Amino acid sequence: MVFGKMVGSYPKLTLIELRKDLSRYMTFLVGGGVSLLLNLMVTYGLTEYLHFWHMFSFAVALTLELFFLFIYHSLVTFKKKGHFFLFVMVILFISTLNWVSVYMLSELWNIRYVFSIIIAAGVISLLNYLINRNVVFKDEKMNSRTERFIKN
Repeated sequence: MVFGKMVGSYPKLTLIELRKDLSRYMTFLVGGGVSLLLNLMVTYGLTEYLHFWHMFSFAVALTLELFFLFIYHSLVTFKKKGHFFLFVMVILFISTLNWVSVYMLSELWNIRYVFSIIIAAGVISLLNYLINRNVVFKDEKMNSRTERFIKN
């Protein structure tokens, strides 16, 4: 049973494939939630106890997240070896976007830095998942289906 043509140039997906992708996104979010907690603990600890500037503390926490997330997504979310270099590039992009978002929320809009981190992470998570799914941990079966759809 075909779920139907999705928005843009996406292939037709069966309901089973859609559920599988939604389930994988939920698993992705769990990993992101754990990494967010790690991030908050490191950022808070360095800021409140060692008196580092919160943006420096946040940068250190993002670096630690890089290693945690690659291992998590390789073993749990996508269950395949990803391309570490691409993952690093995606994380650098996402982290930069995250850092700028947290800066704007905390410094320009005066939202407490902990809440700024949570807000930014929530908004950026979907973009992060889509890039990781389609680039870093690319599913060859899905990509060949996409190519066939685009040609037709």
